[in-house]
Amino acid sequence: MERYEAFIEAWDVAHWEFTLAFEGLSDEDLWKRAHPSLLSVGELAAHIAYSESQLPKPDTESPLTDQRTRYYLHNVDDPLVLDLTCEQVLAELKRIHDAAKAAALAVADPNATVHWRDDWTWYECVKYMGCFHVGYHTGQAFSVRHLMGHTTNDN
Repeated sequence: MERYEAFIEAWDVAHWEFTLAFEGLSDEDLWKRAHPSLLSVGELAAHIAYSESQLPKPDTESPLTDQRTRYYLHNVDDPLVLDLTCEQVLAELKRIHDAAKAAALAVADPNATVHWRDDWTWYECVKYMGCFHVGYHTGQAFSVRHLMGHTTNDN
């Protein structure tokens, strides 16, 4: 259980790092792609939100949890642009993350199978989310910003 809780803590750190990609980002650039094959910062946030929305039961509803954001190949040729500001996206992402984290913390046995995938445990899910998924997309968000010519903080 200690390692499970450590992965949940790492997941929070990854989310904090993702918020840094929004520093100095204008609402105008939130949904802008640096290249047609690269998702926007907003689309990357929506992808993270979609993934995490699956953890609570029932799924967390949000404008960010559009079905096409579940995987890159479903989204790349069908850009997502929502009428949300940077502040609104971050608030919605935090709300979804808090619900996902609460669901993970409520699990009595981290070795139990998750409800949406019969080949994955809660432990594996939280480890993946906290140690890889959010961090990976944070790097992408900073790359998108750099490709648009933005000066970002020192991440």
